[in-house]
Amino acid sequence: MKLDEERTTALARRALRATRADAAEAIVTSSRSALTRFAVNRIHQNVAEQDTQLTVRAVLGSRQGVASTNRMDEDGIAACAEAAVEAARHAPETSDFPGLPGGAAYEPLVRDLDAALAFDTHSRVEAAREIIEQSATRGLTAAGTVALNAFTLAVGNTLGVMRSASSADVRATVLAMHGTGGSGWASWLGADPSGFSARDLGAQAATTAERSARPVSLEPGIYSVVLAPEAVADLLDFMGYLGFGAKAYAEGGSFLVDRVGTKIVDERISVTDDARSRHNLGLGFDFEGQPRRRVSLIERGIAREPVTDSYYAAKLQLPNTGHALPAPNTYGPLPVNLEMAPGDLSERDMIASMGRGVYVTRLHYVNVEDPMKLVLTGMTRDGTFMIENGKITQSLKNLRFTQNVLEAFSHVGGIGAERTLVGPGQGAATLVPALLLERWEFTGQTG
Repeated sequence: MKLDEERTTALARRALRATRADAAEAIVTSSRSALTRFAVNRIHQNVAEQDTQLTVRAVLGSRQGVASTNRMDEDGIAACAEAAVEAARHAPETSDFPGLPGGAAYEPLVRDLDAALAFDTHSRVEAAREIIEQSATRGLTAAGTVALNAFTLAVGNTLGVMRSASSADVRATVLAMHGTGGSGWASWLGADPSGFSARDLGAQAATTAERSARPVSLEPGIYSVVLAPEAVADLLDFMGYLGFGAKAYAEGGSFLVDRVGTKIVDERISVTDDARSRHNLGLGFDFEGQPRRRVSLIERGIAREPVTDSYYAAKLQLPNTGHALPAPNTYGPLPVNLEMAPGDLSERDMIASMGRGVYVTRLHYVNVEDPMKLVLTGMTRDGTFMIENGKITQSLKNLRFTQNVLEAFSHVGGIGAERTLVGPGQGAATLVPALLLERWEFTGQTG
């Protein structure tokens, strides 16, 4: 059974009382997920899962130990606390460990979860049926998912921090496939499914699949591109992972190093991380119980400082922005609610403005070639098209790219006015518009 905020908080308090250490932190996450999966135009799976997990971090001097359990009885909690203390005894000392953070001014973030929580099994099945119908009636094959995710998080420590909050979202995905090998992708993510049209989502994927039939090759080279929001989200997420976190910055591995306060991309590009945005899904505090702040990462093309947690805020002498991940954490603090500021164009406007270029629905198998220069390589997937004289014309075989993203973002031809929420949900999502980029390098075909 998924636990509410009162009961998760009570569990965190019990864990702190059971931890015999100089200081302690307890994180309780109680989740409920429900998934309807379909393939070959039929629903083949309906599953649901509920779980509650406890993680205890024990501090002995400058040593830290972490243990986790999903046993919530007294013996389970005591064993977890004891294991964390024992781990701390054997951990190396950390001379620059500032200690666990104390309380900070915090304004609770309350989100309306009722609409998402009401998206029950019948709602998911009906949505899947409507999505499938859009492909089946056109002789296409559809596969995908419709899911509900809900969780409650409680974080407390022995320095007086104790916070809890809940989140819920609905996510749907569909891949429509044409008999000739064409495919089309569409997805939807949000906290209020009243804004979700399964029929429209299914039609979007089916239409893309139909257009993708009988693709042709395109010579490698530098082209103008229109990147749909899913493709833009991939690029922004890699920026967040590689450069917007304080660990990479402190270790000299971020593209922000020696560039804070300087122009790194087109002045029309602004990027923030804002968990409290009404457009996003984030919680109001991080996994140390510290308030999440809105952080400007790129402001009108100018690089700003990275997101931090308590350790890296102390190490870099920066404010704690509330971006801690659960301990033990090898990644350092990371942004998980990125947003790119909108522009004033529609995708149709962007396409109409182009003489010759490429439309990309989404990216696939993206990897890092150079983190400092933010050079990524990957492929297009599920809807790549030629643009000629302001119109989408021929379907293209999937293309491989190798691209310096900062350079691409320095040649912006237009930014979409509408933004789309993309991501896994469960408190993490990226809000992005479509982008027209005037220089993008395709290095070959993938098939």
